[in-house]
Amino acid sequence: MQNAKCKMQNVGRRFCRGSVSASLLTLLLTLLLILMTGCARTLTQPGPTLSGALNLRAPATIAAGQPVTLAAERSDAPDGMIVALVIEGSYGPLLYRAPFQAGRAEFRIPAADTQVAGLVTLVAHADAAEGRADLMISPGQPVDPVTPLVGPHSLIADGAHWGSVIAIPFDAFGNPVAEGTTLQFRIRRPDGSPETFSAPVTHLLAWRRISSSTHAGRTTISVTAGDAHGPDANQIETPGWPGPFSLSASPSDMPADGRQLVTLRTDPITDVYGNQMLDGTLVTFVAETPSGQPRLIPAYTIDGVAEAQLQAPSEPGAITVRATLYGVESAALLIVFAPGLAVGAIPVTVSIDQTSGTVSIVAGPLLAALGQFVPNGTPIQITLIGPDGVTHQREAETLGGLARLTLRRSELLSGDYQIRVDIGTGVGQASFSVP
Repeated sequence: MQNAKCKMQNVGRRFCRGSVSASLLTLLLTLLLILMTGCARTLTQPGPTLSGALNLRAPATIAAGQPVTLAAERSDAPDGMIVALVIEGSYGPLLYRAPFQAGRAEFRIPAADTQVAGLVTLVAHADAAEGRADLMISPGQPVDPVTPLVGPHSLIADGAHWGSVIAIPFDAFGNPVAEGTTLQFRIRRPDGSPETFSAPVTHLLAWRRISSSTHAGRTTISVTAGDAHGPDANQIETPGWPGPFSLSASPSDMPADGRQLVTLRTDPITDVYGNQMLDGTLVTFVAETPSGQPRLIPAYTIDGVAEAQLQAPSEPGAITVRATLYGVESAALLIVFAPGLAVGAIPVTVSIDQTSGTVSIVAGPLLAALGQFVPNGTPIQITLIGPDGVTHQREAETLGGLARLTLRRSELLSGDYQIRVDIGTGVGQASFSVP
């Protein structure tokens, strides 16, 4: 053997290692043959088999989150035979395995696998034998929070409209509670009056209609289920359609000076039950002027009242004002504007400057009802009637109680002219001649 190894070393170490590998391969093939022979003998000599029905023992009902022990029984089952148990629930299957011992295989299901309420189907297999059973997992008691849901969030406080409140209570594992569980609802109306009622859980939830009251404001709703409580919910009851209302003006007497402002104000606007309109309700004042051109003035309610400013006209006369909201119109208010610009006779002077070739017309002083100057910038009408009978209309503005108009001499025909000045109820007249 040593001589052979030395000869192989002379050939090379690679051939020596190859001889060792060949020996190991021969040994492995021998072992594989022995194993195959044993398997063949096993296939030709099968062990005991099991078929037919298994007796699957399970309680009819357990509480959610409760551990449970299930058992598959068969008196002729050999010890050590594996039983596979499939638990089919709402969230998919669970698989357990246990061996037979003295004709019984036990499965201890932990609490973590029984937290989902509902009907569970149990199927056990041992070889060709099968057993089936049903297990009902019941939900637990309601836990916090029990949250009321209200809709719509607002409705008209007229006693005719209604909304709904619902609640869906859950147990500690998030399961809807059992059908028929009673929930207590408590309500506080806008006027402070309380209401209570109960409703059973049906198809996962408990609900009730809530009719509106005739008091606008906030309705607060809470719900309890046994010892479980939760937050409240709110429903806003808003005023209904406005009832009749009227207007007032301050001051009630004002001159038609085209400058001062009259404050228009509504009475408190309420519905038929006395509920004030919500703040920010749009009210439109419509003023019909003597010229027939209406003015639209928008305003918004604060504490049920809307106010707007109306500028006095430049011409005396009466203005009719109405206010509208939601298609409801107030009673008409008549405001009379007295003559408010210059009153009485207006002095008018005319001077001709031959050097500059101009004709200057000065009207004034222009005085209002209290003897004060009319406001600066007030327009006045000046009418000229020439020697040919042609009428010319000019306009000037007041400044410091006077109105001035300058004409070019070259624009005028020779002869006599008549002048008339009109502002408010004041009138002034004068004449002059152009050589």
